[in-house]
Amino acid sequence: MQPTLLLKALIAGRLFYWLLFPLSAHAAPLCPPDHINSQAQVRYVHDGDTLRLKNGEKIRLIGIDTPELARKGRPDEPLAIQARDRLRQLVAASNNRISLRLDDEKRDRYGRLLAHLYSQDGNSLSAQLLQDGLATLLAIPPNLDGLDCYARAEKQAQQTNKGIWQLTRYQTVTSTSLKRRSRGYRRVIGKVIRIGEGRRNLWLNLPGKVAFRIEKKELPLFYELKPRELLGKTIIGRGWLYQRKGELRMRLRTPYALDILN
Repeated sequence: MQPTLLLKALIAGRLFYWLLFPLSAHAAPLCPPDHINSQAQVRYVHDGDTLRLKNGEKIRLIGIDTPELARKGRPDEPLAIQARDRLRQLVAASNNRISLRLDDEKRDRYGRLLAHLYSQDGNSLSAQLLQDGLATLLAIPPNLDGLDCYARAEKQAQQTNKGIWQLTRYQTVTSTSLKRRSRGYRRVIGKVIRIGEGRRNLWLNLPGKVAFRIEKKELPLFYELKPRELLGKTIIGRGWLYQRKGELRMRLRTPYALDILN
């Protein structure tokens, strides 16, 4: 082939490649979708995990929980504004146009549409917030698609003490160091000293009157972790503490909320 013709062929081939894979997509997308259900324009970002579309639909991002903004007399939680502003930045960088992937459960109890959201170059907005240390992984059955990738993004932020992982409330605490008034998100470590079983729940009891609760209907999700065989094991549970019948309790809904150390 003559040099001129070869050059033209190379240019044509490169242009075709760029049309299929624009420069912004050269880097591998972060937790990309396996399919897209729809695309939409964003009207407004409420906070780090909630936004409203131009058609009026309110969206709750699947897979994450971000610090709460001020409401009902309570102040902003640390990094709540940063999480909101980061989501606004990600949406604006995609010209306010996002892609939505739905999961098994379509709406939450507030009527909000539940969705995984992606920028126009295929990056997961939830995964980006996790990687930035501005969100925690929130796994709620049955919406568990793609959460292995989300967990890796969160782990990266944890290992570098990024964002919320610098804050005291996100550090791992022993079950015996918890105060009776302890509430909210915690990562709690302790040795399982008793396993209880009722009609609806399996209980993993730790020193200090702390109990992790797994509903029996969700036990199949924990199959590989064998929770009935954890007596004497040191474990970490992550979730929201509440008080009931003189003890602190935490509901574990998926294996993402439970780590076994030995």
